[in-house]
Amino acid sequence: MAGGRAARERSQALETRTTRGRNSPWRSLVRRSRDISPFLLAAHIIANLSFAAGWFWGGRTERFAVAVLICDYALSGIIDGHANAQLIWAASGLVITLIFLSLAFRSDRWWPFATAAALSLGVLVALLELVDPGLSRYAVASAQLGLWLVVYATLLAGVGERWLAGERPVSDTAIWRPRTRS
Repeated sequence: MAGGRAARERSQALETRTTRGRNSPWRSLVRRSRDISPFLLAAHIIANLSFAAGWFWGGRTERFAVAVLICDYALSGIIDGHANAQLIWAASGLVITLIFLSLAFRSDRWWPFATAAALSLGVLVALLELVDPGLSRYAVASAQLGLWLVVYATLLAGVGERWLAGERPVSDTAIWRPRTRS
């Protein structure tokens, strides 16, 4: 009986040190580190909504942007947990930024400039993480998540601007014909 009580007290003391108390919000952070936060869940929902809106109601510029962002979205899921993930994310962010800069200079839309600006700030945050290893991973993740929300919001704003201007989406002008057998 006494041995069980001593073991319980030791485990409670360890839990108090690691989780900062039984009812602390840090307890869930320590215990369930792989869970998804509501803010990250909202970011994924906004990303998927912007992908759908850009594809179905956007023009050629928005569709190209959606294709590039979906490729980056898939790539980030593949490299998650890789040994050099930060370096790969920085290189990927730089490539995506250059693609959006070229898109901004080739199109007559304003939102690719705002997207390229947010992406370049995201690359700077990734490079800052590589330069300063003492920087908190939570701070870097929060900054990058906020900047990606700006990217998705600018895409949605670009689609909304096209809709408010009365421009037809590409999906309306596309002619879908069934394949003919020869």
